[in-house]
Amino acid sequence: MRFTTITASLIAAAASATAACLEQAPAALGFPINFDITPSRTDTISFQIPPNSVGPCQLIAKFPDGYPITSTGSDLVNVIALDGPAQGALVGSLRFRAGSKTFINSFACRDVMTYELEIAQGDGEVKFSEIQGAGLFMDVGDCY
Repeated sequence: MRFTTITASLIAAAASATAACLEQAPAALGFPINFDITPSRTDTISFQIPPNSVGPCQLIAKFPDGYPITSTGSDLVNVIALDGPAQGALVGSLRFRAGSKTFINSFACRDVMTYELEIAQGDGEVKFSEIQGAGLFMDVGDCY
């Protein structure tokens, strides 16, 4: 009886630990979402966070090995908050690379979280398609 109780407690604890993290895809009408970021053309990405989500909300970029990302010239991309308490603030900069997972920044969760992607400086272009498992995501909860 004691073994059964301990086992049930461990299984419940493991289930609640895995349920504490949600990888939220961008709010979109469909996939793929095609990004083409240049000095004259920025892209916007938005996340709808489920009600009653417990944070933090962590913006990440992840791409599997060999994933097609086209970069020319200056490929450093700034991420700018378009809403929330840091509206208009630079919240991160990154280079999109296949075979990587990049933590951009962590925020208090809100119902909608929107960001603009722009080339940081100079002439450059970054192109990729967001699909299931590749692109920008919001990790919600205790994911690390």
